Amino acid sequence: MEEQLAGLGIEGSMAAASAISSNAENYTNNPMIEQLWAIKAIKYAETHMRLLKAADAKSLSLTKYDDEMYQKLQEDFSDIDVKCLDPDSIKSAEAKERWRPFCNSYEEMIQDFNFGTLLRIDPSKDYSEDNTILVPRAQFIAIEVARNRLGLNSVHHSQ
Repeated sequence: MEEQLAGLGIEGSMAAASAISSNAENYTNNPMIEQLWAIKAIKYAETHMRLLKAADAKSLSLTKYDDEMYQKLQEDFSDIDVKCLDPDSIKSAEAKERWRPFCNSYEEMIQDFNFGTLLRIDPSKDYSEDNTILVPRAQFIAIEVARNRLGLNSVHHSQ
């Protein structure tokens, strides 16, 4: 994959960067764009896990809006168990409608708020095919902030 990206050249790389920074709803299924999105999502997940291993998650701040997001998550989604997510509470049509206003409220605050981001179902485990779902970045941040505050991500520190 990285060889394909290297073969794009400067202009192709600039176009690819622009494409993956745009709203996903603007695109049809283009295999190259999907691969670029997947690469970006995987790199973000790898960075997230390295961060969890390097520092105690209870002291981590993901954004300057962590307090607000945590409070809003508790108010709007008190029924969500962040310790072990039920994918239907995140991915069902009803759940997506419920989450949409939450995520959209961070459009101006969170960079790439709607970018597809990998989220672990069980925070005690690493990213894997069976333990991962794709969610908008704002949803990922809100859930991971809650996990940090509750100490659920601390299990990874110094592993």
